[in-house]
Amino acid sequence: MDKRKGVVLVFSLLVTLVLSILLAALYLKAVNENQLANRYINSMRAFWLAEAGIATVKANPGLSGVGPEQLGGDNYTFSAIVQPVLGTNNYWTVTSIGTVSLPSGPSISRTLTATVKTAGMDSSKFPYAIDTTAELEIHGSAVTINGTYKEEDNTINFTNMFGISKTTMKADAAHLYTDSTFNTPVDGITWVDVSSGHTLDIAGNLNGSGILVINGNAKFSGTVIFNGIIYVIGTLTMTGNVTTNGAIVAESSAQADTTLAGSVNISFNLDQIEDALSNVQFLSKQIVAWREA
Repeated sequence: MDKRKGVVLVFSLLVTLVLSILLAALYLKAVNENQLANRYINSMRAFWLAEAGIATVKANPGLSGVGPEQLGGDNYTFSAIVQPVLGTNNYWTVTSIGTVSLPSGPSISRTLTATVKTAGMDSSKFPYAIDTTAELEIHGSAVTINGTYKEEDNTINFTNMFGISKTTMKADAAHLYTDSTFNTPVDGITWVDVSSGHTLDIAGNLNGSGILVINGNAKFSGTVIFNGIIYVIGTLTMTGNVTTNGAIVAESSAQADTTLAGSVNISFNLDQIEDALSNVQFLSKQIVAWREA
């Protein structure tokens, strides 16, 4: 009788041990699966943070690195660096790292690399001191053109020359005027919309730089000094005391001549053209390649 009780006791202890081992294994498996699930979730969070770094670089003015910045709390950060692609002037590599710092245990990071294409800075698109789709009329001996010029040029194309559309240029202009509100400053990118049938008459003193786009007819009858690119989408007349360094483009109908009179000094200047084009380089940013490092 005592032997049977001993056997039952041993058997009960063995069953208890086996069940304990099974429960322990199930517990460890559950804990491990939970850890794996949390690690996967945090890995995806790190991936999204890296994507946020690329998106932030693309959305910011210019094209420069960011971070470290937080998104969703102290434990969630991203940072990104920007480097030019050697041998190009409008391709850039953005390397973004998203990091999730766990309360306990190692941090989880994901790294994404994107290639961003910006608008080209091709100063060769502006080879003339003055370039016009119409005939160029020059009156008087006080007009001086330092550099070559071209008239009746049917190859003038805004998007091709600047690398961005007129819509994009206007949307990102630093200064947006109409012919009735035109004022200073005129620097960076300045866009002027001229009402149909009207002419923007710059009769006073103007000292400007960068890119000046006049969407309509324009007359320079005052004292004007401008360094950069003047692009007129309409008739252009200069009769005042005008000095420009850079390039002038007049995109008008064949019947509307471009007229220079008065004391006008137009000089082709490559440095001023390139400085002006630097204002549009980062207005267009496209991700053309993307991968996880």
